[in-house]
Amino acid sequence: MKRKQFEWYLSSLSSFKNPKIELEQYCTSSELCTDIIMTIEDLIGFENKKVADLGCGPGILLLGAGAFEPSSCVGFDIDEDALKICRENIDEADLDVDIELIKCDLINEGIDKKYENAFDLILTNPPFGTKNNAGIDIKFIDIGIKMLKNGGSLFSLHKSSTRNYIIKYGNNIKGIKCEGIAQLKWNLDKTYKFHKQKTKDIDVDLIRFLKE
Repeated sequence: MKRKQFEWYLSSLSSFKNPKIELEQYCTSSELCTDIIMTIEDLIGFENKKVADLGCGPGILLLGAGAFEPSSCVGFDIDEDALKICRENIDEADLDVDIELIKCDLINEGIDKKYENAFDLILTNPPFGTKNNAGIDIKFIDIGIKMLKNGGSLFSLHKSSTRNYIIKYGNNIKGIKCEGIAQLKWNLDKTYKFHKQKTKDIDVDLIRFLKE
């Protein structure tokens, strides 16, 4: 699929109707999602891989991955409202891939045993850990690594300002090789009342955690 065609497909998907600040819900733009998915597709590809999206929200990353012929996709999220939108997007996209959605609290309740060491490729755009969620981005990384098969890769999006910390953290985990894959721009639209600008560019890094 060509980039412009793929970006158009992503832009046709619905996003959060009433984003929740306590969950740090923000719309991942079709441009940013295109950058993420195309980078991963060029690096290792999605075809025939079992894919998961942690904190999938309305499913733009999940359905982006689903367009590149994975064997299956599973989206995990705590928010039923977001999962409802994701289900609508799945129906609208009508992809030829099995997509399952799981409502769960990954952070406080952990994961079902059947999802440990289960996935070839995991995506996550976790909360950055601002407001009252300090350290939640690291918790998403820890959970994602538990869910990876040996040889699998977790791709996680983080503020560029935390790059060195995140990569050092990853490389200190036994059996994990961590590296920055891409430096990207997130053109974030005004989402909450306290936002003063209509849009703001945020420097973000796509970081890979390879489970060796």
